Amino acid sequence: MYTPPDIYLGTDDFAKLVLNSNVFVDKSLFVKEFLEDNGDVVLITRPRRWGKSLNMSMLRKFFAIEVDRDGAPDLQRQSLHRKLFVGGEVALDSGETKQLSALKIAQETDLIEGYQGQYPVISLGLKDVKGESYDEIVEKLQTVISELFKVHVHLLKSSDVTSQEKMLYRKHMQEESSEAHLQNSLYFLSELLCRHFQKPVYILID
Repeated sequence: MYTPPDIYLGTDDFAKLVLNSNVFVDKSLFVKEFLEDNGDVVLITRPRRWGKSLNMSMLRKFFAIEVDRDGAPDLQRQSLHRKLFVGGEVALDSGETKQLSALKIAQETDLIEGYQGQYPVISLGLKDVKGESYDEIVEKLQTVISELFKVHVHLLKSSDVTSQEKMLYRKHMQEESSEAHLQNSLYFLSELLCRHFQKPVYILID
């Protein structure tokens, strides 16, 4: 009796798609293409529903250094994200296990060893920042930036961040930053991440 494959729909989360769907189009060599681009800024233009957000999620899972709220390496997430690309057995939320196949990017061993899980990443989604007035848009942007800073809350425990910078960091988290600081928020966060990890930062804006 024919059993249709499991197709996981309605997500732009790369990890969820790989883990929960038996149908997956391997676009992982996009990572290589991205790295081979010589520009400081890479603009990706495609029509709606062509997988831009999914590709951004894939880049984040590929590059990001995974740490917990205390700034310690999150070995479980690091291991999972690596297996998404190179393959291996993973435990699913259902309690079952799944054997992942290696993606095409796994053949690029230099890229896997040199980049996978090796860089701080800022991933910012602006799809929901909409409004009928300037003030409404600023308010929603405050919320998005607040959630972004909460992702990197471990910086508040970093010895590389000054007490004054930590005060401003908390204002961003509490949605109390001024409009001028809001305009400078990505630069501020990337500067702190670069200083803490001693590595350049990838900024992904969707």
